[in-house]
Order: sequence, then C-alpha cells, then structure tokens
Amino acid sequence: MAIAKMSRLRLVGLKSDKNRIMNELVRSGSFEATSATVNGETPSERTHLDRVLARQAKVSFAVNYLTSCADEYLALKKANDAAVKKGKAEPIASASVEKKKQGGRRIIGYDDFYDVAAKEYELVAVCDELEKLNFARLEYKSHIQKSRNRLRGVVPYVGFPLKLSAIADGAAVSVILAYSSSPSVPDFGDVPVFYETYPSESGTLLGIVSRVCDKEKVSAVLSGAKYVLCPLRDDVTAAELCKTVKAEIKEYEEKDTAELYRALDYYKYLSDLKVLYDVIGQDVEKSEAELEFVSTANTFVAEGWLPSDRAEKVIARIKSKTERIIAELSEPKEGDVPPTLVVSKKIVEPYEDITNMYSVPAYREIDPNPFMAVFFFLFFGIMIGDAGYGLVLSVGGFIILKCVRLEKGTARMIALFAMGGISAVVWGLLFGGVFAVSSVPALWFNPMEEPLMMLGVSIALGAVQLLAGYALHSAKMFRNGKPLDAVFDSLFIFVLFGGLACIALDMLIKPNAPLTTVGLALIIVSLVGILCTAGRHNKGVVSKIMGGFSGLYGLVNLLSDLLSYARLFGLGLASGAIGLAFNTLGSLFFTMPVPVLGYVIGFIILIPLHAFNLGIGVLGAYVHNARLQFLEFYGKFYEGDGRMFSPMGEKTKYVRFG
Repeated sequence: MAIAKMSRLRLVGLKSDKNRIMNELVRSGSFEATSATVNGETPSERTHLDRVLARQAKVSFAVNYLTSCADEYLALKKANDAAVKKGKAEPIASASVEKKKQGGRRIIGYDDFYDVAAKEYELVAVCDELEKLNFARLEYKSHIQKSRNRLRGVVPYVGFPLKLSAIADGAAVSVILAYSSSPSVPDFGDVPVFYETYPSESGTLLGIVSRVCDKEKVSAVLSGAKYVLCPLRDDVTAAELCKTVKAEIKEYEEKDTAELYRALDYYKYLSDLKVLYDVIGQDVEKSEAELEFVSTANTFVAEGWLPSDRAEKVIARIKSKTERIIAELSEPKEGDVPPTLVVSKKIVEPYEDITNMYSVPAYREIDPNPFMAVFFFLFFGIMIGDAGYGLVLSVGGFIILKCVRLEKGTARMIALFAMGGISAVVWGLLFGGVFAVSSVPALWFNPMEEPLMMLGVSIALGAVQLLAGYALHSAKMFRNGKPLDAVFDSLFIFVLFGGLACIALDMLIKPNAPLTTVGLALIIVSLVGILCTAGRHNKGVVSKIMGGFSGLYGLVNLLSDLLSYARLFGLGLASGAIGLAFNTLGSLFFTMPVPVLGYVIGFIILIPLHAFNLGIGVLGAYVHNARLQFLEFYGKFYEGDGRMFSPMGEKTKYVRFG
C-alpha cells in the first residue's frame, strides 16, 4: 500500500515502426507520454491528429443520430399505442429498437475490441449513409415547418367562401378581407362601406366592399382596430388552400417517417459504432502523444512515464514487434513531477476516491489512504449507529457487487458503503441499536440514555485521529530531512493531549490527585515548549517570541478541530432518535382491533420511513465523514497537488475492458 515507483522511458525508433510501437504502448496500459526534447529535431505535425479527430467526429455523429432516432421512434410508438387504445389511430410499423438502458460502459474483451477495429471500413460506410439520411430528413423537416407556418397564415381566412383572388381592386370598388382575434367589429364612421362577417373559431373575419377612393380610410380604421389584412391572393378558396397545405405536410411527414425507419435499419450497428468510437479514441490518444514526440527524417524520439515494476515487460513487448529500437530507463530527477499511481490492497481501494476528491497525492508523498481508511470506516459506522441499517447496507452492497457488473467508480462507491455497513453493525451492537428498537440491550452503552458518554467517545476518537495526523506529519518531516521540525511540530501536541487524557481519566475514575497533577504538569510543559519552539524559524528575538505566542494562539484552531468531531455524536444520536420516532408512529397501528391488519399497515408505513432514515443517514455519514478527513485529518500533514497516472488506452467513453 504505497505510491508506485515511476520510471521515465525514452524510446528511439524508426518512423516506419512507430505505429507498431505505439500500439504496444497503448495495449500495455502502462505508458503515459510526455514531451520529448532533443536538440536539432522537429516536433511532429498536427495534420494526422486532425484527420483522426474528423474520423471520430463522423462516428460520434452516427452514434448520437441513431440514439436520437431510437428515442424519437419510442416516443412515437408510445403516443401511437395510447391512440390505438382509444380507437383513434392504426398501429404504426414496428422497429427493432431497444429501450434506453441505464448503466455505465459496456464491458468487452480486447479481442472483441480489435474485431470491431477491423470492421472500420464497413462502419464508416454506415456513417456516410446516416449522414445522407439526416440531410434528407432535415430537408423534409424544413418543408414541414414552412408548410405549417403557411397553414397558420391560412386558417384565419377559412370561413371566406370566395376564392382568395377575389380580394382585389376593381374599377370602382375594392374587396378587402381582414381578420382580428377581437370579437368586436370596427366603427367605420361616415365612410360608406358594406361588410359581412364570416365564421371564425378564434376571432372575427370581415369581408368588406368599399369604394376604391376610400380604401386607405378603411385600411386605417381596420389597423386601428387591430385587424390584419389578408395577404393571400391564390386562385382557390382558403379552405381549399388549407386542405392543400395539410396534404403537403402529411406528404413530407410520411417521407420523414420513412427516412426514420431507414435510419433505424442501421440501429443494429449502434453497439459496434460505440466500440469504434473508442477504437478511434485510442488513435486520438496516440496522435496526441505523437505531438509530444520529436522526429528526424527517418526516426522519432518518444518519452513517458511508466511504473518501474512494469518497465521491463513493456520494453519486452515492444522488442517482440521490432528490434530496431533503443530503450532507455531512468529514475525521476530533481524537479521532475512524475504522475501518481496509488497501489492499495483491495480493501483500501474504495477509499482512494475519497482522497482523490480532495487532491491526488503527490508522487513523493506518504500515501494517506491506509490511515484515512481506518478512520473513515470507524466514523461511518458510528454515524449510522444501527446494526439493522448496517446489515441492510452490507448485505445489499455485497449482493450488488456479486451479481451486477458495474463501472469501477460505481463499484468502489458501493463497496465503500458495504464496508461502512459492517462498521455500523459493530457500533450498533455496542450501542444496542437494531432498527431503533428500544428494547434491544446494548453491549456497551446506549447513546440515547448516556449522551455525554457518546460525546466523550466521539471526542476521544477525534483526538486519536488528530494525533495520527501529527504523527504522519513528523514522518513526512523525517523523510524530507527535517528532524527538528519532525520533533518540535508534533511532540508538544502529544504532550498536551497526554495531559488532557490524564485529567479526563481522573474525572472518570473518581478523584485521583496524582493523575490531575501529572495532567496539569504535562499541559504546562507543552505550552512552554510551544512558546519556545513555534517561532524557531523566525529571525530576531522579538520575531521568535511573537512566533511562540502565535503557536499558542494556534491551539484555538486545534480545539476547534477537536470539537468538530462532535458531529459523530450529533449524527449518531439523530439517526437513532429519528428511527425511534418512526417506530413509535408505526407501533400505533399495532394496537388496532384487528392485529394482523394493524401489523400489515404498521410495517407498510415503517419500511419506507426507515429507508428514508437510512438514506439520509448514509448521505450525512458520507459527507460529514469526508469533511473530517479533509479538514481535520489531512490538514495536519497532507499536501496533495499530485497528478494521477493516466496511461494511454484508458480514456474510453462507451466501453471498458474486463
């Protein structure tokens, strides 16, 4: 359980062998490329990367287009099924489309992965066909939209019985057709007009005959009354025109639907297209890595990091493909910033994600995960504090891990909760908590009955973790060649906590003067020690003294950190109190005149209530636990700011190797 030792690999090979070498580096899953610098050589060009990205974009479009077509069909099918049940439509043609599946990336083997790569030419042809279908559908949808817009302009005038071409100026009179959403007819005053209203579903449709010389006055009156003059002059009635436009819409919708079904004929390729996307993604990674390389007319130079224990195997793989290569391994130099690869035992792996949320460990730093995992495990259980809840978490979690193939991150999260469930079972038995049933005896004490004891245990566990943090700080200082800092930064904190522990023991085991005296003496020694050593790095006597007082003032922050662990007490009691309240509510039904019915109703109520309590308990335990690790524990020794090891071949979107 440590941070893996990294080596820098430098390769010099022929350009003719570059593709084979890069393939082996990708397949090894152990090489992260970095910039290569060689005097007199030129960096690689970006042209190839642009071509590979264009290939990937074509496949990405095909995947997204097929997915959207499938969603469109499923929505269409759902609406059609509802209409068929009501007798308002005929069933539409079926298509072989799966409902959207939830979950992570598809798990495949390397053989299947490279089998799809061999079919790239065929799959690219599918992408080309899908692009043509998309262009055709876009054209049809454009026609449909234009026709619908036109239909909206025709509908208000459907009640006019004459051909729209009749709306014109004659030698003496003008025929005007106007529409308004208002039900009122305008007042034309002394302007001589003849008008007639026609049927309209949403407003008023007026047909007006006026003298040509009065047309401008009539138009002004209509405009003031918010009437719109009909712009149509087709040699058909509005009703006939409406019918024609609807027929056009139907025709284009049928053509669009036909193209949709043609696109769905290619749905069987969706799975392979997703794999191809990641196949090309590896080419993208290789091309991006090649931008970091330098080359001459016939050779190239590549550099990168890989775990030292895998280095010889990777070089052997490359040499199995070509002997025309020079490989050189070297240790990280001062100033180098190698990537971090944390190697943990399986039981600690889920806790790595907690640390990575805060910051990846630096390459030369102590791996904090084994130490943090112990405290996270303990604190998670005490915050849940119920053996029943813990049993549900652990059994449910391990069943899911056993029966379902999950993404690595998801599996780790579930494993984290499952292990936390084990801790909750232990603490629950100690506290007498089993689904918050009040009659269960405690093996140690009941927090609801002895809250001060619970608070004391929480603070004591916090003190242990803080001291562990200071101990790790000392270990880091010793590794960095600073023994005085290792001693003075932590020694007096340990002495201070020792004094506080003596006083606490004296209070627990009844008056005992020697323990109190020893405790006070230790506290005084620690305060004097901090005052004398906290400002040791400052220059000048006054500055050193001020530094000492600053160190003493820093004990306020230490006290604040220690009190933060009271959240263990708060969350543990809250979970038990809420569960007890739910049980009281459910028990009201157990006393019903019909016992069987009462128990059925009671349990129907209790199950979702306890599920809710467990849910908020897990959320609170996770969030507050992480906060304690990040601020109180890591704040004492951990720097982070590392960069996670990211070998070529791991960046996949749709698949992962298993």
